[in-house]
Amino acid sequence: MKGQLAQAFAALDEERVYRIIDECLPIPGDPLMIVHELSRGMEQVGELFKKDEYALGELIYSGEIFKGAMDKVKPFLKEGDGKPERKVIMGTVEGDIHDLGKNIVITLLECSGFQVIDLGVDVPASKFVNAVKETGAGLVGMSLMLTTAMDSMRQAIRFLEDAAVRDRIKIMIGGAPTSERLREDVGADFHGRDAIEALAIARRVFHPAKGGRI
Repeated sequence: MKGQLAQAFAALDEERVYRIIDECLPIPGDPLMIVHELSRGMEQVGELFKKDEYALGELIYSGEIFKGAMDKVKPFLKEGDGKPERKVIMGTVEGDIHDLGKNIVITLLECSGFQVIDLGVDVPASKFVNAVKETGAGLVGMSLMLTTAMDSMRQAIRFLEDAAVRDRIKIMIGGAPTSERLREDVGADFHGRDAIEALAIARRVFHPAKGGRI
């Protein structure tokens, strides 16, 4: 399956995507691999969109395929009794309205027993601060796709510092233009390169003894 699912997804071959998933789900250990392949396919769609090889319609359609695919995978990802064990705030920073990558991370976190507070897109710095104060979440995930929104990410983290809540939370950043260098620059704690790594980071934050193992 490795590579085939991502390829089918990038080609927007909905029927083949679902067929591959149906074939792989009965195999032990495959659900997370499926999510990883779907994430890779989504990244490829994003690249094609940026190159103007896909239009907005194709981008939206890819989101629908992803939702349908995750509906199949979700029952196989459930852990324990399904009760939220820890709170995670997620949001796309101000000046950016992209949410496909963020939504992939949210789905995987929720399926793994985390309670996620989704602030949506174009989230101002003050909204991250208010969410931390209101929910007591221990991890904040900030996403972006546009390099022009990097200053907004930097500002959001600065607001959290000024509000005196920075010392009780961890901050994870993600999105195509993000990197370890940007993480250091904006003052975040973690850089999640993809949804699988974001899940490992969340587990490491709340369960250090487990080392964030999948």
